[in-house]
Parts: sequence; structure tokens; C-alpha cells
Amino acid sequence: MTTYTSISNAAVAVGGIPSSSVVTALRDNPSAIAESANGAPVVVAGWHPVDKVSIGDGKDGLIYDFAVNGSLAAVETPDFEDGYEYRIMAKGISSSSSAIPRLELYRATSASWKDADLSASILATEIFYCDIEILLPRLASEFFFFRSRGVISQAGGGASGSTITGGFLNVAPSQKIGKARLIFTAGNVDAGKVWLFRRREYSSSP
Repeated sequence: MTTYTSISNAAVAVGGIPSSSVVTALRDNPSAIAESANGAPVVVAGWHPVDKVSIGDGKDGLIYDFAVNGSLAAVETPDFEDGYEYRIMAKGISSSSSAIPRLELYRATSASWKDADLSASILATEIFYCDIEILLPRLASEFFFFRSRGVISQAGGGASGSTITGGFLNVAPSQKIGKARLIFTAGNVDAGKVWLFRRREYSSSP
């Protein structure tokens, strides 16, 4: 893998003569960025942890960990930014009561949540895994589309699929989505981890 080298402003200042190492870095850094070399900036066009800035910075996009955060009524994302699409991945979450897992989107203008069920009801003894892509949430619209894949892990080791290949929410009137959350129709989230990723898009770019 090509090595990424940080170049100081002084090394390329007007009137200066770049050293051979600076010229080498100018040649190699584009390849290092494409290869995700340690220290390179994140390529924002691909899915990456929402808090990650450079490769190797230790950021992983984890927004909920039961071992750290404890039981919560809902797992809420940070505010969405213009120019990005978002992806929520949940591993082993469960509810303290039998309930339906839901995705809720926050309507920025109406200042209220709009929900969509992610599966049938699961028992308090079962756990839920899901991967949800929220498409163009910062492009004002009456409708927002998402792709969700989910599975219920049953007591005793069995599993049942609850895949939703596509879904949409009507949030009329036209507006942006400010954030999202995972919530159960009853009880609290009382297990598992949730990560948030994002990627660049240009329809809602500022």
C-alpha cells in the first residue's frame, strides 16, 4: 500500500522550492487516499463512519452501546448534514417488552417524527439486526425512500427473515429530514450496538 504523507503549508509556500520528499508525497498521496492508507483523509463518496475524518483515527461511527449507554427509550442519530446520505446498522438490539422495531425520521419543518415498521413484532426474548439506508434525507421532498434489511434472532438459536427491500415515508408538506432514530413500539432498547455511516451526495449539497 502507498504511504500517505501530510504536507505542511510551509513545504509548498509561494517562492519555495519543494524538496524531493514533498514532490514524492504530491505524487503518491492521491494513490494513498484511494487505497485508504493510514492517515489519509476519508473518501467521502463511499460509506464511512459518521465521525471519521482520516484513516486510522479510531472513529467507528458507534452511536449506541448498551454496555456504555444502558437502556434507552430510543437510539437517536446526530443531526443530518446537507450533502450526505445516511446508513444505520444495528447489531443485536432488543426491547424490554414484546414490540415492533421502527425507523422514525424527524421532519425538520414540522418538528415531528414519522415512522415505518421494520418487521413484525418481536418478543422480549428475541433480538433484532438491521441495515437501513436513508436516501437523500436532506433534499426537500414530500416522500423519503429507504432500503432496509433485517432479521430476528429467536430464542434457542433460530432466525426469521423480515427483509424489506424498499420503503418510503410520506412527510408532506415538502421538507428535509433532520435526523433518525430506532425505537420499539413498547419498552426500551435494552441490548446491542448501533452504528451510523454516511456518504457524499450532490443533490442537496449546500
